[in-house]
Amino acid sequence: MKIRYERPVCHTAFWSHRLGLFALVLFAISAGLHRFGIMETEIFVVLFTICAGLALLAFLMAAYGILRLWMVGAEGGRASAKGSLYALLVLIPAGIAGFRAATLPPLYDISTNTSDVPVFLEPVAHGPEWFPHVPFLQVPPYAGQEKAYPQVTGRRYEGALDRVLEAVRLVAENEGIRISVTKLPEPEEAPVPTAREPAAGAPEAIGEVEAPAEEPDDDSVIGLSELISDDDPAAAAEPVILKQAQIVIQGETRTPIFGFTSDVSIRLSEEAETTFVDMRSQSRFGPHDLGTNAQIIAGFLRALDTELVGISVR
Repeated sequence: MKIRYERPVCHTAFWSHRLGLFALVLFAISAGLHRFGIMETEIFVVLFTICAGLALLAFLMAAYGILRLWMVGAEGGRASAKGSLYALLVLIPAGIAGFRAATLPPLYDISTNTSDVPVFLEPVAHGPEWFPHVPFLQVPPYAGQEKAYPQVTGRRYEGALDRVLEAVRLVAENEGIRISVTKLPEPEEAPVPTAREPAAGAPEAIGEVEAPAEEPDDDSVIGLSELISDDDPAAAAEPVILKQAQIVIQGETRTPIFGFTSDVSIRLSEEAETTFVDMRSQSRFGPHDLGTNAQIIAGFLRALDTELVGISVR
């Protein structure tokens, strides 16, 4: 007489397989649509949160199915293995995002110069703040940036402004930064000296010498150019303020995997015979960039160092 053993069936294991597959497919479709700009960021964030929750539930159900297989030999071990694999493909990026949100400062605007931040030439939009009244999200601008991202610093190059500008444009194209507007330094016109006319009603005196005006204090004249000629009293009467030549470039870029958009501002300042490059990157959505803006700036400046190798100043 043959003895036939009836194995119990763990329905939770089979449901973990179905739920994990559904979460993975929904995540892949929504991520692809967002990457190519078809889906709005707000909708993608909601769907990603739902997918992470379903994947977590599927993983727990798969763990229960494996436990039942070990304890009583219940059917569903293969379904549990597949369900746990599908769930992990969703939980891994969700876990990375959660880890970065917990360990990095909640910033969405990063700059190489926090005291003199590069400006945006055109207005930029930052997405809706879903948690505007949560105290721990109300962080002062650039608080904790220096400690969290020590690699985000400006660069100085021993090259002319136009030479560095050419390299910046090339690197921006290679790094996927689409430049939208550029502000070049405005040409300065030399002041034309005009002859002084006597006041109305004042008698014209020939050969009279005017008394010299009081010499101003050294602190009262700011930015007095050394190029003023002593032979031209009309030009020496007024201080000449020399403007620093600057070029500002604004563009936008997207993260390579999920396609989150950030606005970028690059400032080139001519200082003596060198050119200093500052950079700013700001996310368009959310109170936390999860470190993406610092990666954008650091990657761009590394590529710029490679392009201008030999003239960078350390």
